[in-house]
Amino acid sequence: MIVLNTLSGAVSEYTGHAFQSITPTHGGNATGLYALGGDTDAGAPIVAQLRLPATLRKSTLKLRIQMAYLSMQGEGEAEFAVHGAGDQAWRYRFPLRASGQTRCPVGKGIRENYLGFGLSNPDGQSFTLDRVEILDVQSPTRRI
Repeated sequence: MIVLNTLSGAVSEYTGHAFQSITPTHGGNATGLYALGGDTDAGAPIVAQLRLPATLRKSTLKLRIQMAYLSMQGEGEAEFAVHGAGDQAWRYRFPLRASGQTRCPVGKGIRENYLGFGLSNPDGQSFTLDRVEILDVQSPTRRI
């Protein structure tokens, strides 16, 4: 089930329940009515995943990502993903810092024209993401 928050525009997908209807506080199906809320999903951690689409960069020169900087509140580790053309993806875990500013080094071998990015909380901990900045470097000669 895909749910849209009409106030913020946020979209969520619920895969563990076959809800036929949903309200801001409850979801229902043929077996009953379920209260929505809490920090777990029936005892399991809630893993969030967000993904930005792969977009064509400004130049035909291949790009190398030097670093990803994140303004992010939370504890534990998060996972940053770099998505290339098609289903190609590279994933990197990084610690969340108490300062709310952190960075995620990525592999130096990624050279793509189409780049997309993603973020997840693999341990299900809560987090707040305010900003993602990608520092990229163009190859001086590599186009293919």
